[in-house]
Amino acid sequence: MKESTLADLTSTEDSSLSKLVSLLADLSTLVQQRIPKELGYSGGVNVYGEKQLEIDVWSNELFTKKLLRSGLVRRVASEEMEDVAESKSGEYSVVLDPLDGSSNLKSNNLLGTIVGVYHDKSLPAKGRDLLAAMYFLYGPFLQLVLALKDGVRLSAAAGTGVGSRRFVSDGQIHKLPRPPTVYGIGGLRDKWTPTVRQFVEGLEKRKLSLRYGGSFVGDYNQVLARGGFFAYPELIDAPQGKYRLQFESNPLAFITEKAGGRASMGTGNILDVEPTSIVQRVPTYLGDPDLVQDFQTLYRSKGQAA
Repeated sequence: MKESTLADLTSTEDSSLSKLVSLLADLSTLVQQRIPKELGYSGGVNVYGEKQLEIDVWSNELFTKKLLRSGLVRRVASEEMEDVAESKSGEYSVVLDPLDGSSNLKSNNLLGTIVGVYHDKSLPAKGRDLLAAMYFLYGPFLQLVLALKDGVRLSAAAGTGVGSRRFVSDGQIHKLPRPPTVYGIGGLRDKWTPTVRQFVEGLEKRKLSLRYGGSFVGDYNQVLARGGFFAYPELIDAPQGKYRLQFESNPLAFITEKAGGRASMGTGNILDVEPTSIVQRVPTYLGDPDLVQDFQTLYRSKGQAA
C-alpha cells in the first residue's frame, strides 16, 4: 500500500486549509519536544479554577500567537483563556484545548491537543458548522487524527520532512471497528447517576474491556482504534459533566460522526447544541452508533433527571 503524507491527504482541500493543518502539525511537534522539559505548576489557574501547569500556559501561548500571526486565522478560543482572541486578518476560526490531559504529565501518561476549525464563524459556534476537527496524541509516537468532510484519516510523525510532510499515513478512510470491544467512563463511580450505572453494567455483561486513563484523547483513541463507547457523563453533583462544548466535545463529536459513530449528550446530538457561551459544558457520549443509541434510549426512558 502506498504511503501518503499529510500534505497528500489535504491536497484536495483549499490551499489555506492545507496550510493551516500543516502549521498545526508543526506546532504539535514543538509541544512533543517540550513535554519532558516542564513538569512544574505556573502558579496560576485557568478560567475554570484549575491549576495551570507551566506547559499549559506555554502551549496555549504557542498555538494562539502562531495561529493569529499566520494570516490564516481570524479568531482563536482556547480552554485556557476567558475571551476569544482576534487578529485583523484570516478566514478561519479555531477552537482548541492546547494540552488535554496535562494532569497526566507527572505520571508520564497520555496527553493531546484538540482542535476544531470553522470557516469564518464567530465564536462560540455550533459543532455542526465545523469544517474540520483533529487531535494530536502525544504517546509512544506522535499521532494525528484528522477529520475532514470526506472522513477520518490517521497519520504519524514518522517521516523526514517538516509540517504536513513529516506526518505519514496509509491514506485510508478510518471507521470505528465493529463489534465494539472497549469502554471508558469518566467521573467517580459513586457520582454516576443510576442511568449511567445501569448502562455500564450492561457493557460489563457484554464483556467490553475497561480502558480509562484520564486523558480525553488518549481514552477516546482506544475507542477509535478498537471500537466501543466513551463518555464523561452527567454526574450527581455536576449535571453538565466536565467537558467543554467548544474545545472538547464538539471536535471529538465531529470526528466520531465522520468515523461512522454517534455523538450524544443524552437528550440529542452534541453537534446540534446551540452554544450559549465559550465555557459551556455538556455531558458527552461517543462511539459505536448502536451503543450510543442504546444509551440515549435508556436515558430518555428514565427521564432527564435520572
